[in-house]
Amino acid sequence: MGLSVAMLAIGAAAAPAIAQDKSLTFSVMASGTYDKAAEALAADFQAKTGAKVTVAAFPWAILRQNNITDVVTGTNQYQVMSGGFYLADIYQHFVPLDDYIKKDNMTNGLVQGLMDPGRSEYFNGKQIGFPYGTDVYGVMVNDDLLKQAGVDANFKTWDDFLAACSTIESKDAGVACFSHPTGSPEQISAFFTGDYDGTYIDKNGHYALNVDKAVATGKLIAELWKHLPKQGNAMSFDEANAAFRDGKAAMLVTWPSFANAFLDADGSPIKGHWHQVSFPGPGFPQLSQWQLFMVDSAPDKDLAWDWMKTFAGPQAAKANYEKFGIGSPWQALYDDADLKAKHQHDWPAKLADLPRAQNLVLTGEALDFLNNTLQDIANGRTSPEDGVAAINAAWANFTVPQTLADVAVKVGAVEK
Repeated sequence: MGLSVAMLAIGAAAAPAIAQDKSLTFSVMASGTYDKAAEALAADFQAKTGAKVTVAAFPWAILRQNNITDVVTGTNQYQVMSGGFYLADIYQHFVPLDDYIKKDNMTNGLVQGLMDPGRSEYFNGKQIGFPYGTDVYGVMVNDDLLKQAGVDANFKTWDDFLAACSTIESKDAGVACFSHPTGSPEQISAFFTGDYDGTYIDKNGHYALNVDKAVATGKLIAELWKHLPKQGNAMSFDEANAAFRDGKAAMLVTWPSFANAFLDADGSPIKGHWHQVSFPGPGFPQLSQWQLFMVDSAPDKDLAWDWMKTFAGPQAAKANYEKFGIGSPWQALYDDADLKAKHQHDWPAKLADLPRAQNLVLTGEALDFLNNTLQDIANGRTSPEDGVAAINAAWANFTVPQTLADVAVKVGAVEK
């Protein structure tokens, strides 16, 4: 075999290995939004970089567990992960992004404050997460039904909201006060954080709730659950949205990015007849601040960063919002004159709530126990008193990661 032929043979043999290396797998929530946006961008990304992106999409709880398992077991299937504060136990396995962010000036144009600790994720003082999919838990109201009932939707507290429920239902027995994706158990904590204004970590550095305040919030949630649609304690996101759209519920409590495009679709009976109001309560509205994490086992970190910029960068923000309803961390989206004019019924409340929106300072297991116990309280399987006692007893055995403890101090979540 001649030298040139031999070299060609070597090149041909090597080609598959090179092509195989030029790929990455991205884990993301299967929501019909984030995953679909990733799939839409993957083809162009491959055309520009030669790298194939595999989108591994899972429901939220499974996504969280898969991300953790992938790192802990060293399986290393995913090079870029979607997640948030509930992945704190594996933060040490994520690549610091400070140099990448600085090199590409990726802070320029972000909504103010979204890179702060407690909103974006840090480990040992280094930023490890980059934000996308910004959303704030919201309350949407049917203008016609509330007007008919004589209800002012300017709810300062959840007690105000609860009082409105009785008024609304007294005017029309066929209309429930509100709908909510009750079938997703992790969603119930949005009511808890909205009403509860106590701390989450005690003086000794352990997870713990203020008993009196937590019991009061538990009682409130149990009362609220009485005003769901009939057989409404296991509603999917789609079912909750449809109940509101079709006038079977006067209000909807959910993530706006999972509802607003559906409510404003052509042919929707509620289009032009609803608006979003400020989230009630002395606590805080939950922030959905999805983060992109680069795993330290990623073989090509520059390629991983290129995908992160492509998916979460400003160039994709408008298309991701218009096509998939994904809220953006980029200010330019909210300054777009055409979009701004179309969203006078929802954006003002969202942007007003954004400065006070927060992530929880809980690990995944602590959050799971809170949500599951709140479900028991809401559905009458345990009393608020017993439920809060059970939460504190279980939480006493959970470790507070230092990174979340540091954030908790900054946001006032630690008992003084």
